[in-house]
Amino acid sequence: MRRRENTSSAGHRILCVDDDLVCLQLRQTLLESNGYAVIISDRPFEALKQDFDAVDLAFVDYDMPEMNGRELLLRMRASNATFPIVLLSGQAYTLPVEVRVLFSACIDKGSPVREMLEIIERFRTQGDVEDWG
Repeated sequence: MRRRENTSSAGHRILCVDDDLVCLQLRQTLLESNGYAVIISDRPFEALKQDFDAVDLAFVDYDMPEMNGRELLLRMRASNATFPIVLLSGQAYTLPVEVRVLFSACIDKGSPVREMLEIIERFRTQGDVEDWG
């Protein structure tokens, strides 16, 4: 188990992976305006090149051309990513349960923005985050 510090949102780093560049940039602007540092990637293979020690939480889309969100999550976990990975997708709740349970949380892209911010806050203030693997 890895201990997470309970700090302000300043410096909290969020990785967002989505092939829809417009939505990705809007999400970046929204999160940065709420005090978060944001790393964006519109290509899953590029996201896998990130320094996962410098990430506190990730939002990933499911339906992407190079690999889907499940495959990306599994590759991130295989690369020792221990932070929460949240599925943020237009089809989050239509996916089978066995896919959804792999993610730390699931949220529909059509959900109110406050739901995304509440998920971040919940994980940010949570003291213990289970390591994977």
